[in-house]
Amino acid sequence: MKKQPILSFILISILLAGIYWSVVSTPSEKLREGVNTTNQELDGRLNCVSKPLNLSSFLGQEWINYTSKRLKLAECPDGGFTEIVDTITPDIISTYYFVSTLGLLNETPDNRVQTLEWLHEHESTLFENTTEAYTQVPRFWIVYYGVMILEMLNSSPKDPGRIVDFVLAMKQNNGSFVYDGIDFTPQAVELLHILGYNLSKLGRTKEYCIEQFKNLTPPAEYEGLEFMGFLSKFPKYINCLELFGVNYTGLIEYKKDVSFIQTLSRNIKKILGSRPPLFIVAGTAQVLREYKFLNENISSELYNYVMSQELPDGGFNLFGGNYGEFQGTYYAIKTIVLTGKWPDERTLNFIHSWESPLGGFAFTFKKSCGPVLTRMGVHVAEKIGMPLNKTRLRGYLKKALRNLWPYSQDDPNALYAIYLTYRDLNLTMDLSDKEYLKNETIRLMKVYLTQRKSDLLSDTGWISLIELGNSIGVDLDPTTKSELVKEILSKRNEDGTFGVGNGSGLILFQTANAVMLLHALGYGYNDTITARYLLKEMHDGGWGGPDLFNTYEVMLALKSMDRCPGDVQGMMNFIQSLKYKYGGFLFYRGADYYGGLQETYYAFRILEMIGAIN
Repeated sequence: MKKQPILSFILISILLAGIYWSVVSTPSEKLREGVNTTNQELDGRLNCVSKPLNLSSFLGQEWINYTSKRLKLAECPDGGFTEIVDTITPDIISTYYFVSTLGLLNETPDNRVQTLEWLHEHESTLFENTTEAYTQVPRFWIVYYGVMILEMLNSSPKDPGRIVDFVLAMKQNNGSFVYDGIDFTPQAVELLHILGYNLSKLGRTKEYCIEQFKNLTPPAEYEGLEFMGFLSKFPKYINCLELFGVNYTGLIEYKKDVSFIQTLSRNIKKILGSRPPLFIVAGTAQVLREYKFLNENISSELYNYVMSQELPDGGFNLFGGNYGEFQGTYYAIKTIVLTGKWPDERTLNFIHSWESPLGGFAFTFKKSCGPVLTRMGVHVAEKIGMPLNKTRLRGYLKKALRNLWPYSQDDPNALYAIYLTYRDLNLTMDLSDKEYLKNETIRLMKVYLTQRKSDLLSDTGWISLIELGNSIGVDLDPTTKSELVKEILSKRNEDGTFGVGNGSGLILFQTANAVMLLHALGYGYNDTITARYLLKEMHDGGWGGPDLFNTYEVMLALKSMDRCPGDVQGMMNFIQSLKYKYGGFLFYRGADYYGGLQETYYAFRILEMIGAIN
């Protein structure tokens, strides 16, 4: 019998179902409280540098390629963008399934060398901490995955004896192998065989496997837990008996099982009619193929069923989600190959796109997009030359206009971001959508004028709202504008700052917002004392920590006053120092995470504002 990766359909599916929904990418909260992520998108640039930078030379083509790849992974199925999350750290579960999938296609990862180095590095700890799900998945699975990946990549553990000892420690008096109360006997036997252990020493285990195989009962129905259990256990125990050299074909139980499989082949339409998950389809295809019941008609039905679930990114989802992930993709490709077909190039590209430069594959995640991050993603994509699907983006923007999730319907930042994205993509908004946008802007102006006047300096929605109104012809009347300007100026301190609060960070934030809001209201505020305050707060190439957000905010304010920063070269050096090796920018020097979309957007906008890039 040809070896197939032995999996526990039910156990792993249930465990990973929870993990998938916990590892969900939603618009980052780290910069959303009281910050301005889209406002003051003013035309024109300052002329702070003598000659614009060559972006490829300044950032490096390799960095641009990494950023493009990671931004591509942040694209949502419906066309928007989510945050760029950690797609660099390899995950052993994801790696196992993706390497298994490539193996079905007679391929290996492009990063095979790095993958082997990564696995051997973690072998001494039995692959501990090689997945975010480490504490949720039985440790035996992690060890099993590690060894099996090495095997599939034509390698082996450097110290197989240590892993053999780990497996043998699971052995029970009846010959079974149990870890955390779960019977892993077939997998343990397979692992010991791969590690070169003499299986003849496992007499009780051999008898246990024969007994378990005899106890397998063909289910009465072609759905439910009994059916899933049979599809999972039957091939595992067949493999176990083959490894022990047992002639099982003469057993009465085997003949009954084969008879059930033959009956199963006559009920494919009924099985597929219940819309089973992909691992059921793969399990069905496997047993039919093994026992020569997989004819052309059945193969066609199974293939068409699987292909109907292919997603826009080329992947498949085990749980019916709208994004590709490693487990669903594995079972889909397994079924496709068993039916004698081949996946399209898009699926192969999807698999390779999750390869990590550190080796292995990153953990796939559910993507939840937002209008602000979509605006940022489009802007960054255009800067680095990444192609965009405008048709999908248009569809996303049209839906997002009336549902600003994850933002409140009363958030002008999100509404303005949608308008700006339409503008930047040179997309025409439908007349009904234009009218809706106009009416929403009018409504929000009433909300802000009646409920948010006390937050003029702290709520960045004010700036977005006024700028949006200016852009679409929804202007405040002169009296209201004058009152708002007067209110803002009343909050000016003698030292040129605005607002009150503990700590210089809050004062800096309020001052920058005040300058931007005054500009949006048409008041040409260009006070020397305020400008001097903002300029002297610059240190180490930026503002705040320094960090990208505060630097971005202050640069917007200085730009509205047509003033360059005092240390332009220091600012460019600061931005360059925040490059994350594998794409994107860090929020501040020494940040212990992976370059994100928001930070990358801020970095590009700062460079644009000083005239360093076009």
